[in-house]
Amino acid sequence: MNYFRWISESSLRALYSPDFPAQLTAVDAAEPMLEFLASLPSQVTPLERMLALEQRFFLADHNLIYTDKMSMAVGVEVRVPFLDPDLVDFAARIPTQYKQRGSVGKWVLKQAMEPFLPRDAIYRPKTGFGAPIRRWMRHELRDLVGDLLSPASLKRRGLFDPTAVQRLISQNLQGRVEVSYVLLSLLCVEIWCRRFVDHSEG
Repeated sequence: MNYFRWISESSLRALYSPDFPAQLTAVDAAEPMLEFLASLPSQVTPLERMLALEQRFFLADHNLIYTDKMSMAVGVEVRVPFLDPDLVDFAARIPTQYKQRGSVGKWVLKQAMEPFLPRDAIYRPKTGFGAPIRRWMRHELRDLVGDLLSPASLKRRGLFDPTAVQRLISQNLQGRVEVSYVLLSLLCVEIWCRRFVDHSEG
């Protein structure tokens, strides 16, 4: 499950304000994943458990949603051929040793494609279509981060410790740590609170 974390639980809790943890006593963000893992048969291999988590949560709750939203925003209808139900059922029955060989993932697919595609295309490093968050946090969004995650803003919100967050921002800017996605998450929490919490109270 730690494969899905941007930051360790202990490091995250170190960012909380002194009063915030008391509000989380009945909340465990990991509970949906833990319940899902508990429902899997005991003979399921660790790799298959990771793949099942990725299918159930990351793929369904993240990748497919933003692909659909971004494509529909510009009137494009996206098709995902590898998610054809028959192909997914077939892939689920492939033994683990054919899915991962050492550091090579999707091994059997790559082997199957060797007669049809250039080898350097098949085995090139995986590249996503993510936004340049790391650059944005240090440059284009630097002022926004400084404003929305300022000590005054964080103190007023009461969720995160201003000193701990300012330290994280400073370390990220200095290149001592890479926590751009953590800062983006904190930024999103504050933007969401301003839009929905503050608006509803006003």
